[in-house]
Amino acid sequence: MARPSNGIPSEARRGTEPGDEAYLRLVGERVRLMRLQMGMSRKALSAASGVSERYLAELERGSGNASLLVLRSIADALGTRVHDLTIEEDDRPIDKTLAIQHLENLGAAQAEEARRLLLDRFGRTPPTKVSRIALIGMRGAGKTTLGAALSRALAVPCVDLDREVERASGIEVSEVFSVHGEETFERLEHECLSNVLNSLPRGVIKTGGGIVRSKNTFDLLLAGCFVVWVRASLDTMASAWGEEASDGDDIQVAQLLPKLKTALAEREPLYAKADAVVDTTGRTVDEAVSEVLKLIEERARIRPSTAA
Repeated sequence: MARPSNGIPSEARRGTEPGDEAYLRLVGERVRLMRLQMGMSRKALSAASGVSERYLAELERGSGNASLLVLRSIADALGTRVHDLTIEEDDRPIDKTLAIQHLENLGAAQAEEARRLLLDRFGRTPPTKVSRIALIGMRGAGKTTLGAALSRALAVPCVDLDREVERASGIEVSEVFSVHGEETFERLEHECLSNVLNSLPRGVIKTGGGIVRSKNTFDLLLAGCFVVWVRASLDTMASAWGEEASDGDDIQVAQLLPKLKTALAEREPLYAKADAVVDTTGRTVDEAVSEVLKLIEERARIRPSTAA
């Protein structure tokens, strides 16, 4: 052991012994796998934890010796405990490890197909405290108002998926449909949702009413979010449709009801796949927000103040 000039033995540098190096690799691998399982990029984890991407890369390679405070920030961002990252025993079955490694080697299209197969075969796991809340439902049911209120209540971002499509395309959603067609819109919607899920560990996502008609995109939403069906009476939705479409002209609710009934009949079985349902008919915004928070607490068994 080396001795400093004062004759007192110096302490060996931590992290250089073979056992130390193996342990650091174990912790780094746990961080990496949890991040991948959450569908988070390293950039997203960096933004959520406040730890630099460079340091996260070193940690995941097993060359970073993180302090407890840094590990706590990373654990919070991943929705887990420091204990789960640092426990020395690795009781994960070898088959699961090999399966994860195999998935990581797949291309984007193959990985998406594998995710769908796993989802169909084994179902979804309950959302964690870092889950995103996605609002689905017919136009006029109150998704926009509820999404903004939930965003404020939870102190998390609110993302409007249609606005993301508009940013990606450079034109309004209605123009995407009229100029490029429904197939192009659905492709853009899927790409934008994938980007949001990779960069938004906490937040509220407000979707268009027809997202449920695209199976791949809706499956992606169900897999990555706590999905809430925002429902309202036909009269309520027809009134909202009339206000948006009329530009000041008087459009009778009765004129819109047949169209609404047809659209709802087509989509209702798909909306019913949501994790929870909230009916906004006759409710204040605060009452609807409280109901959503209660549903999250009951289903995910977490405190509403940490849900997102």
